[in-house]
Amino acid sequence: MEYKEKRGQGLGFVLVVYAASRIFYLIAGAALVQITPVAGFQSATSDEPFGTMNIWSHFDGEHYARLASDGYLNQPNNMSPAFFPLYPLLIRSFAALFGGPISVEVLAVWGVLISLIALPFALYFIYRIAEEEAGTRVAQGAVLALAFFPTTFYLNATYTESLFLALSAGAVWAARVRKDLFLACLLAGLATATRNVGLFLVVPLAYEWFRNVGYYRWWRGSYLALAPSGLAAYMGYQWWKFGSPFLFYTDQKDWNREATGPLVTISNAWQEAGGGVKWLFDPQVSLAELKPDQLMTHLNLANDTYNLVFLILAIVLLIAGLRVLSPGMWGYAFLVSIFPAFFGAPGATLMGLSRYVLVAFPLFIVLGVLLRNRTVLGVWLLASTVLSLLFCAMFVTWWYVA
Repeated sequence: MEYKEKRGQGLGFVLVVYAASRIFYLIAGAALVQITPVAGFQSATSDEPFGTMNIWSHFDGEHYARLASDGYLNQPNNMSPAFFPLYPLLIRSFAALFGGPISVEVLAVWGVLISLIALPFALYFIYRIAEEEAGTRVAQGAVLALAFFPTTFYLNATYTESLFLALSAGAVWAARVRKDLFLACLLAGLATATRNVGLFLVVPLAYEWFRNVGYYRWWRGSYLALAPSGLAAYMGYQWWKFGSPFLFYTDQKDWNREATGPLVTISNAWQEAGGGVKWLFDPQVSLAELKPDQLMTHLNLANDTYNLVFLILAIVLLIAGLRVLSPGMWGYAFLVSIFPAFFGAPGATLMGLSRYVLVAFPLFIVLGVLLRNRTVLGVWLLASTVLSLLFCAMFVTWWYVA
């Protein structure tokens, strides 16, 4: 009875945070798009009229919507196989199931709805994992830190973040809390059909199997073969349709991504971040005196600096996490948050890192530990929310964020 009551309180807390944060960002995005200058770059905007729900499908969101509409490498848009299939498949399936016109604009809105449906599951799984690791107060702090993180608006956008978080956190929850390795590996398989980094779930799941080998029995380790099943199925599809099972990797060149060594990555990131700092603190320019569009240009050109700050934050949390997280959880957080930095684009080495950190959910458990003091948590949430509104304003008006 006590366990059920505790679980019910956790679910109630998660639902309140979920509702409050998503309503806040949906309203904030709709308001910010009315007062923020629109960037010159708009690949093929579907904001008609400007300021509709399609403001949440910018950049990669457009690609997912078009992929759901037209499929891979079909004219006229030639959607890249670098985008994994489960999310656009769900978008198309939901749109077909509930009827109505199938257009990019409609599919983009379905992408938002799927993200909003997946998110409460993600938050609940993270809450339960954190509660198992370090108690209720840490679990609450972890969920709040994630819900109001600077790039948290991606969790209600036409992006894979919410779905991937639900599947990846669900996989670890199933293995660590529920002790169901079969379910964990099934969810991990779906995660690998959502993003390539889902493959790293093998690390925490294998650790849980080894840690509980008496409970799972040794033969249950065979379930781990299911963990990369989504990726394997996608590779099979690419081999069948395009003649190359590795097209999801080789097609990254179309996005100017290439593998780099650690020293090269660090050196390039530092130089690029330095250039961003010059845009923010140019002694010949007062940001307060700039016109709104000029101000947004300066803020946008400092993107590499923001990404370096997020990399430093991830490293600090990983160091702190050595004393907080299990080896499997720590290894997963490291691979998800740091590994992508070694496949950056020339001139933007850490491109997307502020968004990649968002799905490294063990880092938010570490944050929950560090923010156990309610005053410290309040200060963090205030600063994080203010920064998130800046990034949100940039995203909904086509200024590139991550």
